[in-house]
Amino acid sequence: MVFGASIFVFLIVSLRLIDLAVSEDDLAEEIKRSFDRVFTLKIPLYRGSLQDANGKDLALSVPTLSLYAHPNTSLLKNKDKLVEELSRITGLSKKEIRKRMDKGKNKPVKILSGVSRDLKRELKALIRATGNTSYLGIQEEYRRLYPNGTLASNLIGFVGVDGIGLEGMEFMLNEHLGGGYSTALMYANGGMGKVFLHPLQGSLGKEKDVLLTVDLGVQMIIERIRNSIVKKWRPKRVAILVMDLSNGHILGLTTYPYFDPNRFYKYPPRVRKNHAVTDPFEPGSIMKPFFVGWALDKGYITTDMWIDTGKGVVEVFDRKVRDPKRLGTISVREVLIHSSNVGTIKIAQNLNKKEVEKLLDSFHLNKRFKIFPGEANPQIPDLNYPANLLYISIGQGIALNTLNIAVAFGGLATGRIIKPQIVKEVVSSEGKVVYRAEEEILRNRVLSEKTVRWLRRTLIDVVEKGTGRRAKSKYFYIAGKTGTAQKYDPRAKAYSKDKVIVSFAGFFPASNPRFVGVIVVDEPKGKKLYGGVVSAPYFKELAEQVAFYYGLKPDKLK
Repeated sequence: MVFGASIFVFLIVSLRLIDLAVSEDDLAEEIKRSFDRVFTLKIPLYRGSLQDANGKDLALSVPTLSLYAHPNTSLLKNKDKLVEELSRITGLSKKEIRKRMDKGKNKPVKILSGVSRDLKRELKALIRATGNTSYLGIQEEYRRLYPNGTLASNLIGFVGVDGIGLEGMEFMLNEHLGGGYSTALMYANGGMGKVFLHPLQGSLGKEKDVLLTVDLGVQMIIERIRNSIVKKWRPKRVAILVMDLSNGHILGLTTYPYFDPNRFYKYPPRVRKNHAVTDPFEPGSIMKPFFVGWALDKGYITTDMWIDTGKGVVEVFDRKVRDPKRLGTISVREVLIHSSNVGTIKIAQNLNKKEVEKLLDSFHLNKRFKIFPGEANPQIPDLNYPANLLYISIGQGIALNTLNIAVAFGGLATGRIIKPQIVKEVVSSEGKVVYRAEEEILRNRVLSEKTVRWLRRTLIDVVEKGTGRRAKSKYFYIAGKTGTAQKYDPRAKAYSKDKVIVSFAGFFPASNPRFVGVIVVDEPKGKKLYGGVVSAPYFKELAEQVAFYYGLKPDKLK
């Protein structure tokens, strides 16, 4: 009897389930028949956050509300009161609210978006009070927020209206951050009807938080320095980059111009670019230590040699290259201290095509790292022409981005080429670390230890008593090299006489290198437009402030 009763109950339940399935399908069809129109809405989904190396938010998804109206907004009741109260509650102008209401024709009207969820109860009360429960509906959504405004904007990038990253690391990390939108159906008749959300399209729970290697403290330091450069020299562009030589972490990267990612649509594309990595430039004299060090390491020259620079002019095939002033016969070290074009070219004459190619490859000056969107490949001239081998030794005819220079200059400091990192960790929605950056050495020994020590001392002398002495610090030994390059004018097919790019690349504290940095200033305006005048003083500020920020002891003081 018990068995029979169990079978009977099972059959009844099975029939009921079948009946429910049919009934739900019938109900769905009945719903569709009961409403005049069906609309598709895009509902922004949650997107993982971007954070700095210490977990401080750079970009996050904030839960918000949107207010939708029936397509026929003429049905709205008590419009004047509705507009006035919506303006009071949200701070949006009455004019703008009315303008949005008037858009209603063939689809639901989004009157408000990005409204704080704290206002949900107040909005619901207003809808009831004005008699618009049939014509207005509230939808919960997410809005991307950049709490630091313009800080690191060209590095971070921004998210478009569809919830997907369009520029910068927001674009580069779309796969991890998730986001996007889900589809919702709105069934409407004479009244607002009801919104039925479809199942979210596989995004919720898959989004991850990403910690960048950027340190907001360092970022704030270099952005203050950038602002000082812009104020004094009124340049076309500025790029500053700082990297930790112990692990390759990029601690700060800033550019000018910059923008506010919360209102990215108000800025043209050229302003939103991260041109520190997208736009290569001729580095000028920054290239000289690489050629001098390479020739020294290969035994073509020795540290006790003397170089005759004559009257400060050398002919490179059909073109004359000059020094700013006559230096006469100088030591190899003085070639770099005084940034002699003639001396560098005479040293570079010892290197053939294969050796120059090996130099560029060893310092990773011939290819990109692929860690940023839009990262530019270095532009290397045709090395089959002997003249190009000599021109690039003084930084002409070759174009590099700021990242390439920083990594390569780090090789002069330590003798090794370390891969730069911009992503520190990726953390799942459950809090599990699914990726952690590990140190990666691309070249373990590009120069001998003896050559590295010589270069380190020489580049310190460049700052202490050479072209980079405006970068001299009272507290830390700074090693670096100035760069000044005339800009090539494609219209005139010649180098400009008044437009230059000036730069300074260096590492510090030089007695035990921990950081490498690069400052590039494009088309500064004023007098004495040289890397040693424009860029070097700001590198001193950068080195001191970053070193003190990390609590390093001054290596100049006993």
